[in-house]
Amino acid sequence: MQVELTFRHIDKSPSLEELIREQANKIQRFNDHINSCAVVVERDHASQGTGGEYRVRVDLHVAGKHEIVSEERAARNLLPTAVRDVFQRAGRQLKKLASEQRSEVKSHPAQDTAGVITKLFNDYGFITTIDGREIYFHERSIVSAPFSELKIGMGVAYTEEDGDEGPQASTVRIVDARGGNRGREEIPTLS
Repeated sequence: MQVELTFRHIDKSPSLEELIREQANKIQRFNDHINSCAVVVERDHASQGTGGEYRVRVDLHVAGKHEIVSEERAARNLLPTAVRDVFQRAGRQLKKLASEQRSEVKSHPAQDTAGVITKLFNDYGFITTIDGREIYFHERSIVSAPFSELKIGMGVAYTEEDGDEGPQASTVRIVDARGGNRGREEIPTLS
């Protein structure tokens, strides 16, 4: 990232310039698409005669035609604090922009769903959900017991995900082992 530094109506300070470059390098971790950073440190025009207030302004140009501007005012002896504060504010804005660019939406962990085993075959079966849908599961999806011990009618909890041919169950756990028939035939589905 290119950093352009300007001092107006104030003597250039090597320590202040070093602090600014250090802070500019730190904020790059929030967004790796920063094209340029322009920093202006100046004495406020209205207070030039009194020696009072100074201003630190940061202008960031980010890919995608985004511009972030942050400004802080301080007395001369507080300029290092103002530099840190202005870059912290710009960093927060960069984080927000990066989040928006990724269309970041907080996702919630998949919720377990309840169902009943209604069909069993050699290495797979089907669960009927409370709302009557049929969900495929493979023997590798069973986490609480060997597949060979499953029975039609057992209550299960599972996480549903999209499979190649429709919904399928993963991490299937037995929650009610009172299933009736061990056979591999089908029982009537829930309605």
